[in-house]
Amino acid sequence: MANFDGPGFAMVDGYWIQTKAIDVEPSTDISPYLSRLLEDCVWNGNRAIVFDLYWDVKSINTKSEWRLSSVKLSTKNLCLFLRLPNPFTDNLKDLYRFFASKFVTFVGVQIEEDLVLLKENHGIVIRSSLAIGKLAAKARGTPIVEFLGTRELAHKILWYDMSRLDSIQSKWDEAGGNDRLEAAAIEGWLIYNVYDQLQQ
Repeated sequence: MANFDGPGFAMVDGYWIQTKAIDVEPSTDISPYLSRLLEDCVWNGNRAIVFDLYWDVKSINTKSEWRLSSVKLSTKNLCLFLRLPNPFTDNLKDLYRFFASKFVTFVGVQIEEDLVLLKENHGIVIRSSLAIGKLAAKARGTPIVEFLGTRELAHKILWYDMSRLDSIQSKWDEAGGNDRLEAAAIEGWLIYNVYDQLQQ
């Protein structure tokens, strides 16, 4: 079984998030970690995986070329951060299959452009996805909520104190790996809880 042996972080509700960061090489097998995420989301009952994508953009003449550079995936208990190779390698077929899973819903903040870029640049299709802002706007009858970022949305729905995340984000450039992993874990946990709250 894949071991999430990165640092763990306690959330304000007492939940403990275990992390793992991987620099994906051609020989790296990421499938055990993806399987562990699937098991965790099924075990938690709502079959949701929170995702966030990061892109490299290169301008060629007048056209921009987008390449997926890293992926953050979170469940209730786990946070996986994958730094992806350039160019993509065969082991990323596991990531393609993972995103195509029909057993889970991939939940993200303002993900519409990401979904288009995934398909256009890498041929990746996420079969079941949900823009959490749209769900929140509909559930709360407040259209403006759809356009909020992670922290603002979580504050509106959950009323959690965001100061811990703000302090990490403010020093992101000089932050060490553990600070960045903590920020990734907190953001994933926040959106997971927003989704869970809206499902009730």
